[in-house]
Amino acid sequence: MLVMVPTRGRPEQCRILIESYEETVAGDAGLLFITDDDDDSYKDMDWGGAVHAVLSPRDCLTGILNRTALTYADEFDVLMTIGDDHVIRTPGWDKLLLAALGDMGGSGWVYPDDRRRNDVPEIWAMTSDIVKALGFFAIPDVKHFYCDNATGELGKRSGLLRWCPEVVIEHMHYSVTGGVRDATYAEAEDNHGEADREAYRRWLADKMPGQVAMLRRTFNPDIKWILGKV
Repeated sequence: MLVMVPTRGRPEQCRILIESYEETVAGDAGLLFITDDDDDSYKDMDWGGAVHAVLSPRDCLTGILNRTALTYADEFDVLMTIGDDHVIRTPGWDKLLLAALGDMGGSGWVYPDDRRRNDVPEIWAMTSDIVKALGFFAIPDVKHFYCDNATGELGKRSGLLRWCPEVVIEHMHYSVTGGVRDATYAEAEDNHGEADREAYRRWLADKMPGQVAMLRRTFNPDIKWILGKV
């Protein structure tokens, strides 16, 4: 499994995440931090056991995730995203998430308890076969927001999504910046919030039904069994 962490202007948060990763990983997940080519805040960063890549030209969040996921979809069985404002709490979290995917039949999405909200997967692990079938890791219709809502809709409606409460990867959110909205949050919210809301609504109406139908036909084991009997 490859865990993708897009990050901007948050070296201290990345240090905290790296420390929690190194203390808890069982050995089945690599950690990849992705920074922008115009961000020099990481110039003295020690990435420890993680890998660091610089993306050029700069892209939006979903663009970063999709470009990276599609690049590595043939190399890794599972691709995951974690925010740079998260802390991994559960030892062996990678084995637990991979085991949950195996229990589902080997294709789908799983997501941990992030101690913030669990009705949608704010962060998720996704099998590479689904990334390749959809052509994306996060819906490209939005720039930053509502890709978690969209992932929840696709996973729930196709029967390919599982919440794993035994795995805790805590979303610290504003608490990592002393309870205030930092520049990274502000830029995303101010530039993409309303536009992404409308784009998500259009995706729900125009694209989501067809994508769900394809996923159910191709990956849902119950649907595949029924079709095989026809």
